Amino acid sequence: MSELPTNPFRYETIDARPEVINRVSDRQRLREALSEPGRRLLIHGRRRMGKTTLCKSVVEELKAEGLAVMMVDFSTATQLADLSNALLQQITTASGKNWQDYLGDLMRALTLQLETEADPLTGAIKVRLKPVARTAPIDEQRATFVGILDRANELAKQQGRHFGLVIDEFQELARFEDEATLWNLRAVIQHHSNMSYVFTGSRVHLINMLMSSDRAFYKMFSAINFEPVPLQEMRNWLVGKFKASGVSQLDALDRLLELAETCTVDRLRLAAMSFPLAAASGELTEPMVDRAYRAIIAEDQAYFQSDWQQFTQHQQNILRAMAEGEMKLGSESVRRRFSLPASGSVSNTLKALLERGVLYGIESAPGYAYDNPYFKEWVHQRNRLDLGLS
Repeated sequence: MSELPTNPFRYETIDARPEVINRVSDRQRLREALSEPGRRLLIHGRRRMGKTTLCKSVVEELKAEGLAVMMVDFSTATQLADLSNALLQQITTASGKNWQDYLGDLMRALTLQLETEADPLTGAIKVRLKPVARTAPIDEQRATFVGILDRANELAKQQGRHFGLVIDEFQELARFEDEATLWNLRAVIQHHSNMSYVFTGSRVHLINMLMSSDRAFYKMFSAINFEPVPLQEMRNWLVGKFKASGVSQLDALDRLLELAETCTVDRLRLAAMSFPLAAASGELTEPMVDRAYRAIIAEDQAYFQSDWQQFTQHQQNILRAMAEGEMKLGSESVRRRFSLPASGSVSNTLKALLERGVLYGIESAPGYAYDNPYFKEWVHQRNRLDLGLS
């Protein structure tokens, strides 16, 4: 029996040089923003659209061209000092052989306790704040965070160069910073003529809050609204990948795209799960796609169950109604069928689910939709078991 070809669909991790699906215009704007001093760009959109993949691809591309660009991820930070550490490590790496000059300047400007460690594989020096920085007064943590950026701009100015910085999931700043400090950060960044900034974010309600007319980052950035890859472009890309790997009959491709909905990662995941089934025969059929779809839901069941138990009763009931495609959540019949609260409470509950990232905003009624199509199907299946719905 011959070996099956390698699965061409990757979604679990982002490679060092990731493949980006048809983002020509967005890629060019990102390249320009990171290559030109003083530029500021915001890339915002739902999770799993490919924002991080695009940014990492462009950063690696520009590094290969000799530019001092870097990318830091704010999504996992639990203290403001963690954000400072992420910046510190990336900026010292981008400084190259001048990293000691940067640290010396930084230590003269700020009261910092640093420690260094040699990477056992590469011998490169890693610099970080000492653990005590995480328990420092918040004013000190704020001064350190802003100071790291300020001194990086000064170093670039002295060297006649510029640094390009991507901050992934920047909206997490809102968890650590009060409004006065965010205004201070705005003032500092505005004067960084030797730095360019690209902020990315996926928690739309927080981004809207930070960018509103009375908030610190209002009109500070040009913006890219990171929309889904157009359906036909995604279809053509998938066709090319399947056919290059020996699957030429693709009668169920439209079914795959229907089930996976609009997020790039969700589409790739269903394609990846379907591929081994199709590769054996060279044909992608609807039973194969449906089987792969059920397998994903079964794979994620423990996560879905854990999340479900954290929702309030009102939240669960609204999610149940939406999983059945109900549009008029305030109607008497829907409220009775799913034990929904009064209309005002429904509105507040929907907003809470939006803030948790379970729903996202849409223009049509009821104004929200499930962020994860696999979770929506899991809730639909639970309705059949728990409520006896067909």
